[in-house]
Amino acid sequence: MLHRHASIGIALTLLASSTFAAPVDPFDKPAANETVKLPTDPQYPSAEPKVTCSRYADFMVKQVDLGEVGAEKLSLQAADAPCERESAGERLISDDLAGYFLGAAGSYAFFQAADGWNGGLPFVVFDAKTATKLFDTAMAIESLSAVEVDEHGLSLEFVRNLTTSCSLYADTDACSKRIGEETGLDAARLPDCKDVYEAEMKRTPDYADAIKALPSVIEYPVALRWAANAVTITPRDGATRCLLPS
Repeated sequence: MLHRHASIGIALTLLASSTFAAPVDPFDKPAANETVKLPTDPQYPSAEPKVTCSRYADFMVKQVDLGEVGAEKLSLQAADAPCERESAGERLISDDLAGYFLGAAGSYAFFQAADGWNGGLPFVVFDAKTATKLFDTAMAIESLSAVEVDEHGLSLEFVRNLTTSCSLYADTDACSKRIGEETGLDAARLPDCKDVYEAEMKRTPDYADAIKALPSVIEYPVALRWAANAVTITPRDGATRCLLPS
């Protein structure tokens, strides 16, 4: 079954630079969403602290947001648990990449990083039944276009954002080979990074040598499959592009 409903709800206005078109939201629609306002902190009167609870058939995702970068708390609970800041039975989501709740599909809960990284958005997937982390990766902003759940696992389609270990500008041949082996992309599909690097060197010429050596960030369409406790990422057809670390 292909899940094409959404509960993303997290504004990404600071990260809207991606050139890839925003897809239809791919997540399950919650059976109910609840928001409970919390008392305002006098030291931060502009913040709007709140508890948000997204209820699904078999679980609830709770997010406590005090208006700072990243939620104060993320947890998984029983579907009928009370929507309160503190409650019994919480299974806390503790991971550096879990900043906000992103959405759910079947028994899988997705959490996004509090901030973008190198032009992309890291995210992490948990088993909502056990609160166990399954895997993490990074995508181009708003590029997650399909989430499919079956009895064996989970399949995703998105544009992967990958920070490589080498510079496609300074060491084109060797770097192309290394990235090709890591991603499955052939040399013809690797993005041309020349314009990106030279534009940055022109903007900050005093740092030209350091810029040349920066590891390339590439974005390319992929299909990800999680099954039997392993992740397989396969390139799909479509545009690729080059970015610099940021």
